[in-house]
Amino acid sequence: MPFKLFIFTFFISALIFKAHAGVHQYQVTIDENIENANVEICFDGKAPEYLAIANKSGNQDLVLFPQSKQGPIEIQGRYWKTKKLSKNACLSYQVNIKRHHAKRSKQSADRKNIAFIEENTWLWLPELINQKYDVQLSFKLPLWAEISAPWLQPDLSKYEYRLGSQPQEWGYTLLIGDFNRQVSQIDQGHHLDIASARHLEKRQPIIQWLTDVGKGLNNYLGDYPAKRTQIIVIAKQQKANRGPVPWSYLTRGNGFGIRFVVVPSYDIEDFYSDWNATHEFSHQLLPKIRYDDIWLSEGLSSYLQFVLLSQSGKISQEKAWLKIHKGFQRGEKGTKKLKNETLSASSRKRKSKGRSGRTMRIYWSGALYFLKADVALREASGGKQGLNDVLLKLNRCCIEGSKVWVGEELASKLDELSGVAVFRQLYQEFSNATHFPEYQSTFEQLGVSFASDEKQPVQIKENSLAKIIMQ
Repeated sequence: MPFKLFIFTFFISALIFKAHAGVHQYQVTIDENIENANVEICFDGKAPEYLAIANKSGNQDLVLFPQSKQGPIEIQGRYWKTKKLSKNACLSYQVNIKRHHAKRSKQSADRKNIAFIEENTWLWLPELINQKYDVQLSFKLPLWAEISAPWLQPDLSKYEYRLGSQPQEWGYTLLIGDFNRQVSQIDQGHHLDIASARHLEKRQPIIQWLTDVGKGLNNYLGDYPAKRTQIIVIAKQQKANRGPVPWSYLTRGNGFGIRFVVVPSYDIEDFYSDWNATHEFSHQLLPKIRYDDIWLSEGLSSYLQFVLLSQSGKISQEKAWLKIHKGFQRGEKGTKKLKNETLSASSRKRKSKGRSGRTMRIYWSGALYFLKADVALREASGGKQGLNDVLLKLNRCCIEGSKVWVGEELASKLDELSGVAVFRQLYQEFSNATHFPEYQSTFEQLGVSFASDEKQPVQIKENSLAKIIMQ
């Protein structure tokens, strides 16, 4: 067979294989009290070797053990061995989910139950989900109940979801019960799925704020990075020193989800000038990275949190560069506490040896890495290519899937996508450094200078890179 014909035949075969990928069907029925889930599973063709949950303690919640007419099922800790089932087999079980009920407060005493599920101890899923098979989940809920999940939802009018290939072990949150759910459009084909308590003060302004942050990220990248992002808003009633958003974080299991703890008593203008939302949304621009290289993911978000605020007009360009400069100073101060520790070691030791100094070093070393890369890309291309352009290419090739990237591998990929040898060289310099990298010359390249004058602490040259980046 001629080589070209072989390639064409292989390509067509791959398309046919993908079109006929199996879909395992899950039907989940939740009872009126959000206490029990009846689960029916029908496999498409060959059954998986194993179904699994996150913790074997879930077996204690089984009301009806798994049963099938098509063969035996062996329970082995958190695994169910299903490989002996015949083709197209079905099984069913019932499990109690009451352990996941959210605690009630004075503000929530009048609501019905909510299952707040952060660890999968109830839904046995194929141990491996790959290109050969996907999982479709269909839910039957009480008429008053809602569901919030990070999963892909092809039809927003139906409680039907596709899991995708991002492992649940990466962390996820599932809500089932009595809360408000609202879909907010970013642009065609991209939306936020926002869950909040029914009593949430300033719900619509807060939802609009989150939507505007998503649109700002869309404008920066040129395309929103995900078809949907699950958002969970939790209210904190008392003001805190940490502002309107005292806590937030992103999860990746089965899709992107962001949880925000908010203080609704703050003015809505305070939300718009707060950096937490732009930080968390920006995490969607990179794939899953190993923990030793967490400085890359936290660094990009720390850099972009102020770029996005400036581009949206919520803070001035001068204030954005001043915030970034002060961040570098904090990173430099934190690095000096660590006594010849490399940046990679700081990332690795942050979990086991404490965060003192390491957090500021990790966040702001990473921010400087991406700022230096942004400047280098713009100078090498005569202003035709910036960091946002390269991140868009990365988003279209490499964000989804179950791969955990090594930092140097990601840097090499960014070099490949940009066509400029920037990221890998910087990665090697930063990851092995025992000091905080020099940054004053970078601000000179940007056209930014700092003074001790409180009235005008920042000066930006006209037509400078600093103005172009923040526009």
